[in-house]
Amino acid sequence: MGTCNKIQAANITPILAAGSVASPYFYEVNITQRLCYATCADTTPVFAPQFSLVGVSQVGTGQYVATIRVQGIISYVPCKGGCCTKQQPLSQEFTIPIASAAAPTVTITQGASVNAVAATACKPCSRIFVSETPLTITVA
Repeated sequence: MGTCNKIQAANITPILAAGSVASPYFYEVNITQRLCYATCADTTPVFAPQFSLVGVSQVGTGQYVATIRVQGIISYVPCKGGCCTKQQPLSQEFTIPIASAAAPTVTITQGASVNAVAATACKPCSRIFVSETPLTITVA
């Protein structure tokens, strides 16, 4: 089965919702993570990410970047892996740009995460795990 020495970084994409033009901003944060082992496409892994604000830094006149950390454990049962549940940690930072005349105060409220396994047609197993979490970013 091989070991999983190097966990690849997750691909984290914050998408601003259409119509969200003023604070509080509504984002959908899409996380795509390659799992160490393939898992059954019809058995969704358990993942309850926690989002926290790391800090806000100025990058230009009226331009700031909020750095956000997402942390959690992806728990899943590998295909042909018997009954052993695998756990794969995810701890990564991503940024969201903010336009503000003065140094902003940023707060984050997260909604319920939706998790899935992305598998190609007719394939029962996949290593591609996808999680989407709605975030409300309040800038004051």
